[in-house]
Amino acid sequence: MGSVTIRKIDDAIKRNARLRAAANGRSLEAELRALLVATFSSGGDDRASRIRAMSGSEFVEHLIKTANGAGEGVFDETDEEFREFDL
Repeated sequence: MGSVTIRKIDDAIKRNARLRAAANGRSLEAELRALLVATFSSGGDDRASRIRAMSGSEFVEHLIKTANGAGEGVFDETDEEFREFDL
């Protein structure tokens, strides 16, 4: 794998990138890597690239939506203590 060094980045841009990284539970390097993957990955493995670019919380949210058929299912909030379902 290659490496890239970027010099002369505006301080406000670096600060905003750090804030977004912290919000996503990642280091600045991991956040920028995810941004590069999401932006420049080859189209052949687009879904996998998008998943690799997700933060932990985004990935969990994605898994719940997938398990629920995009939002409807056993993980939906309910007043019931447990929801029964067949496996």
